[in-house]
Amino acid sequence: MGRVKCQVLVFAAVLAGLWQAGAGAQPGVAAEDEVRAVLTDFLRVFENGEVDAMEAAFTDATVFPRAIMGREPAEPIRVAAYRRQRGLDPQMREVVAEWRASRPGPPYVALEPRNLEIEVFGDAALATFHLENGPSLSRRTFVLANRDGVWRIVHLHASNVVESN
Repeated sequence: MGRVKCQVLVFAAVLAGLWQAGAGAQPGVAAEDEVRAVLTDFLRVFENGEVDAMEAAFTDATVFPRAIMGREPAEPIRVAAYRRQRGLDPQMREVVAEWRASRPGPPYVALEPRNLEIEVFGDAALATFHLENGPSLSRRTFVLANRDGVWRIVHLHASNVVESN
């Protein structure tokens, strides 16, 4: 089975589980607003390079699948970096460190979500949006969980594409 097909099947299974978990629930606007606030806060601390605050937005059980692509088109793929590990993704830490060393700020970047969609399924939520930066378009997908009245990020997936000439 192809990698993309496998990813689609896994994503569908996660959505089905979230749907089942929220069956019969009538999530209100308040839950969507809470999720929106968590995402907005996360993006602001990311813009400002506040690594500890970024990490605090995630659950203790969050496991990051490491990026499989190199950061530059000619950079080789780091298979060892693809292994799942707990804690904030080291590449996120590297990016923030590079911003702090080379850019004025904070804020070091401006992250304005476009086409934000939030679906709440009881104590779980799925949020997707785009980030636009010149010729590139980035899609972000967040899975959040509400534990003891606090929404935290369980999973973050980032996809980036650059328009070809």
